[in-house]
Amino acid sequence: MTCTIISSGDEFRTLCRNESEQPFFGIKVKVQEKIWEPYQKGYDRFYVNCDYGTPMWAAEFILNLKAGNRIELHIMTPYEEQSTKWPEELRNRYFDIHEKADSVTLAHTQYHPFCYYETDKRMIDESDLVLIFGDNGSITWAEKHAQKKGIPIECVPIVRKPELF
Repeated sequence: MTCTIISSGDEFRTLCRNESEQPFFGIKVKVQEKIWEPYQKGYDRFYVNCDYGTPMWAAEFILNLKAGNRIELHIMTPYEEQSTKWPEELRNRYFDIHEKADSVTLAHTQYHPFCYYETDKRMIDESDLVLIFGDNGSITWAEKHAQKKGIPIECVPIVRKPELF
């Protein structure tokens, strides 16, 4: 069965920018726990867009699970130059993930305002479950699309402290 992982981007509405500090360390633990749950229930194919933050952290965790488990990582890249303006260390991680993934699909050659939406929509269409990480509290377009398709959704809050926004 297939699970798509989507982030609202709420993890970056914090003052912290160091991945090894809170709240990022706690978010990474939450991401790992939430991926482990569907994996234990038979979900063995995971889709991410590999954007920095929750999708990249999820991809890294899934690749770690591949070491001794039957699990697949599929990346759908929103546009060709997704990581070109990232710091070198993040680009290196991004390309390492792409090399180790079971498949990488390029959704668009160039950025346009709807490329992330269209990419996430394509991933949802391939899914049996959608995990949406974020705290925005409103029904997102991804939730609406999955509901319309009859695909189960689990919304996972990741940052609960209002003083971090």
